[in-house]
Amino acid sequence: MCTPQNKFANDFMGTERIPRLMARFAAPALAGMFANALYNIVDRIFVGQIVGAQGIAAIALAFPSMLLFFCVATLIGTGAASRVAILMGERKTADAERTLSSSLTLAIVSGIVFSAAAAVFIRDILVMSGASETLYPLAHEYMSHIVYGIVFGIVSFSLSYQIRASGSPAYAMGTQVVGALSNVALDALFVMKFGMGVKGAAVATVISQGISLCWALLYFWLPRAALRIRLRHMMRLDIAAIRRVFEVGTPASLVQLNFVFVHGLITNASNTYGGDIAVSATGIFMGLDSLLFMPAVAMGEACTPIIGYNYGAGKIDRVISAVKNGIAVTTLFYLLSFSAIMFFAEQMVMMFNSSDAELIRFTAKCMRYANAAIPVMSISIICASLLQGLGRGHAGIALAVIRFGLFLWTPLLILPRYYGILGVWSSFPFSDVGGTLASGILMYHTIKRLRK
Repeated sequence: MCTPQNKFANDFMGTERIPRLMARFAAPALAGMFANALYNIVDRIFVGQIVGAQGIAAIALAFPSMLLFFCVATLIGTGAASRVAILMGERKTADAERTLSSSLTLAIVSGIVFSAAAAVFIRDILVMSGASETLYPLAHEYMSHIVYGIVFGIVSFSLSYQIRASGSPAYAMGTQVVGALSNVALDALFVMKFGMGVKGAAVATVISQGISLCWALLYFWLPRAALRIRLRHMMRLDIAAIRRVFEVGTPASLVQLNFVFVHGLITNASNTYGGDIAVSATGIFMGLDSLLFMPAVAMGEACTPIIGYNYGAGKIDRVISAVKNGIAVTTLFYLLSFSAIMFFAEQMVMMFNSSDAELIRFTAKCMRYANAAIPVMSISIICASLLQGLGRGHAGIALAVIRFGLFLWTPLLILPRYYGILGVWSSFPFSDVGGTLASGILMYHTIKRLRK
């Protein structure tokens, strides 16, 4: 039987050709992200077809709070994964296991705290998200059940990052796939067969997240696992490791936090300038947005452990090669997604509701406005992966603040006052172009320092 230490002898992350290595990591990452996106998309599809546009809007109102909880999972998962990849590149197995185990404890405690807080403040959360009197009952029914699965989601999601970083991207993919397939089956059972509506969709999500967590935990007891969860490290936190997790994971968490804030702004502005139909359009847009751009985001996630491992091993030429290949492939993916939106937006919207002609027309128009400049986003994605892989948390935080605070939130607060609901969606191209310029400058200087 191979021991975790012996597995480093293969050193495939430090020797295999970069394009092949990226494909090896990106394919499972993409499948895992697709599965993860299905959690919300499937809920909206089943509820939209059975309950109608108001059911989609109810789930959309609960979505910002769910993103907030997963900001924590992203912080812990990406921060710990970056540190684990670097330590494995340096052959420091014991330190990597301390980081893994300490971050697991952190995820469990965070999940419990956030679940309890969400249960207490459901009404305040939904009102802040822009729930109208007509939409609040359905939104409350959905969220009052979904909160019980928060701890499952946070722990399983954060562990999947570390499974990927330890050299098992296919198993990390399985963590999301198992949960997503369970969610599809349970949605069909609870929503369609039993007629439980939004409550059934919420219960299905909670159960499927519990299944996903069991799958993730099982990995660390398999003989082929490169790392082990150590109970002694869980009971006695490594404060230095936790500090590094927060430092490196904060930028990725800020990206998620931006989505929370932006989703809240969009929902409130939609309710103000367009009413319930605009809130329903927001729910469809957010579901499709996560689905369409997953290939590019998956490529960014695939680059992170490759960059981290080779940086830890001192192979800077391979780090730069990963960046170049990542930019090329993500640009291609974004161009394909852009073309799909421009030509087939109406058909995409009809997956969620095929009978409301006004909703289909309105949502398709908003999607085209919002994604007008999306092809330039590859620089931003790969720059974030580069900084995360190098463990440069402060630079990542600065970039996130510039990208979202300056180039997205500002137009999102100003344009709707003059152009109504279309001003909301027109804010996104500003963010895409401005964020790309800032990312390109930072990436150039980072690579210049690496070469020296």
